[in-house]
Amino acid sequence: MPECTAQLVETGACSDRDVAAAANQTGVARRPSRLGALMKRLAAVLSLLVALALVCYADEAGWARYRVFVPNDAAAQRLTDSSLPLFSDNVTLGFTDVIAGPEHQKELNHLGLPYFFVQALPPPGPTMWAQSGDYRSAYFPLDAIIAQYEQWRQESPTWVTRVNAGTSWEGRAVWVYRLREPSTPIPPRSVVLQAGIHAREWISPSVVMHLFNNLRELAQTSIMHRWLINEVEVCAFPVLNPDGYEYTWTTNRLWRKNRRNNGSSYGVDLNRNYSVGFGGGGSSGNPSSDTYRGPSAFSEPETRAVRDFVATLPNLVGFIDYHSYGQLILWPWGYTTNSPPDRDELDRIGRMMEQEVESAYGADYRQGQTSTTLYLASGVSNDWAYGVYRVPGLAIELRDRGTYGFRLPPDQIRPTQHENYLAFEAYLIDLVR
Repeated sequence: MPECTAQLVETGACSDRDVAAAANQTGVARRPSRLGALMKRLAAVLSLLVALALVCYADEAGWARYRVFVPNDAAAQRLTDSSLPLFSDNVTLGFTDVIAGPEHQKELNHLGLPYFFVQALPPPGPTMWAQSGDYRSAYFPLDAIIAQYEQWRQESPTWVTRVNAGTSWEGRAVWVYRLREPSTPIPPRSVVLQAGIHAREWISPSVVMHLFNNLRELAQTSIMHRWLINEVEVCAFPVLNPDGYEYTWTTNRLWRKNRRNNGSSYGVDLNRNYSVGFGGGGSSGNPSSDTYRGPSAFSEPETRAVRDFVATLPNLVGFIDYHSYGQLILWPWGYTTNSPPDRDELDRIGRMMEQEVESAYGADYRQGQTSTTLYLASGVSNDWAYGVYRVPGLAIELRDRGTYGFRLPPDQIRPTQHENYLAFEAYLIDLVR
């Protein structure tokens, strides 16, 4: 395809990804003063699209997905601080999708940013998926997820144990399940997996369930996998945000945060509540924002559960937080564009896992530093793991690239699980080599 020039942008010949890439090449991310003619023309084109979108959709009572043009850091923070639900994990320069219902239209218009209609969405009410299969082919509600781990614990009582790491705002247990070889009561190394920190990302708990159980089954039949579990235990948080996850099943399918009562609103973005970089760019002090960071680092019982549990481990060597969507393998830092001290090593690990994921079905995952691959994200879990424990902390954005977003169809569960198991196993082997 030819280079995405300003002229091609105006004719509509460029994809969204090409437009964003062209914008970044002109200096959008760090040098707003050099936007030049491309950004002016693009803004003009998008302003026209705004007018058309308003004419066509302003009177509709339904919910919709909108694509907002984010030209610079100031615009990104303005969108971050808004109460508009994001259709992605982070605000990014170039384009960011948001979800808006009738009550959001006024705020969307007052942002002062060009946007256009993408697709109509069903109301974000409760969505009960039929449980017609196992965890490899259907999404499970919270109780069913915990029941599945309990079944594995009963089947393998010397291999699988559990710890109640804390209690959520609404009184639910924050469980950790540990997988280790029975002859090693004190494992030499530990890796922590986080699932479900953002409530609406249902594929995350499904993938971590598969990583945990597949390794459990293989370790009891394969000498190599038994050796691996003898060298490193796996500690999985099945659903770190149990209140929010339950809320997505009963009330609002697209809920992201936990269920802290802020007074006039609910919820803290748990993945902005860790201490490293807390309060920086890519988080918000507005309690109504989807990226509200909370009143202080570790203000939330769910993140304190992670902090306190990890502190009991004699030798943490790895940490992965699973999210959706975007097909990305991200490493620190998120809160700054400065390179981490171990940049080359993190890049090597990212490339290794990228290759393993793609070897399964050819799914195109990208790897890189969070802040430069996406945008700033402060107070995130993998920055904390790396900053405090100096371990290769990763955040993996699972399928897809945005066609379905958080509503990934159940037929995508199994391939997403399998491709990420390959990468996870390679990560474990690399840690103990």
